[in-house]
Amino acid sequence: MKQSNIQHKAYIRLEHSFKEWLAVLGYAPTSVYGMPNYIREFLAWLEEQGITQIEEVSPEHVNDYFDTLRHRVNLRREGGLSNNYISKHLQAVKRFSTYLRQTDQGGFLVEVKTPKQERHIKDILTLDEVKLLYDATSDDLLGLRDRAFLSLYYGCGLRRNEGIQMDIDDILFDRKMIYIRNGKNYTERYVPVKGQVLRYLADYVNSGRNGLLKSKHSTEALLLSMRGERVGGQSLLLRLKQLKEKTGNEKLIHKDIGLHTLRHSIATHLLMGGMKLERIGQFLGHKSIESTQIYAHIAAELET
Repeated sequence: MKQSNIQHKAYIRLEHSFKEWLAVLGYAPTSVYGMPNYIREFLAWLEEQGITQIEEVSPEHVNDYFDTLRHRVNLRREGGLSNNYISKHLQAVKRFSTYLRQTDQGGFLVEVKTPKQERHIKDILTLDEVKLLYDATSDDLLGLRDRAFLSLYYGCGLRRNEGIQMDIDDILFDRKMIYIRNGKNYTERYVPVKGQVLRYLADYVNSGRNGLLKSKHSTEALLLSMRGERVGGQSLLLRLKQLKEKTGNEKLIHKDIGLHTLRHSIATHLLMGGMKLERIGQFLGHKSIESTQIYAHIAAELET
């Protein structure tokens, strides 16, 4: 992201109050941190154009700004900014406009069309490779947590933040379901769990979590760090990579995998096992079938 500084006090205040608004409304920590950064860049561009009052912003200004983004050189790699980056930027500006209207500070129309998303799926794991990851876990506290997070991200197909933000009460053992309180686009859903996945989660809750929980730290978080606090996504990613190395499988070791790889893998395996796209989409929490169809292409490639 381009490093931008804004000069006018009114814009500085708007950036800070927008961040506070996101936090109060319960947006995900990544959104509370990331969206104001996009808005700072937008406000800095407005200053460069001589626009120092938010009431002066028109749809034409917004269009010009995104036209600038589309033609801007990428500072990290060759070429321009990715469609994914521009889409996230657009989402932030739309949310900022909503904030301005809801707090009686004006607002502006955003008529920019969302660019087509680029879908980059990392290496899909085979069923045998998933088993190798489970087999690489130990029987200590971290091993119990390892099997729990593998079960959440692979067995339940959760997104990165969905797993991190889960609380202990979100596992409904009596109903054999987990409750996703704050999914993508702030939606809720229930995901069925059974068999070994449910047992791994029960083992962690009954034996592993209490060992990680520190008496002076009271938290409802499901997945805990060694400090007894809600674990971060980067820590789980590091742990996943450690498990990958521990398998000793050269093919798996050379695969570029992350937490989302587990989600993509279960979706592909379900499709190859005969589950219909509509049901997979419901399982994953997709809003439209178009988001799920990418797995049909992946499955077809794997079967050739």
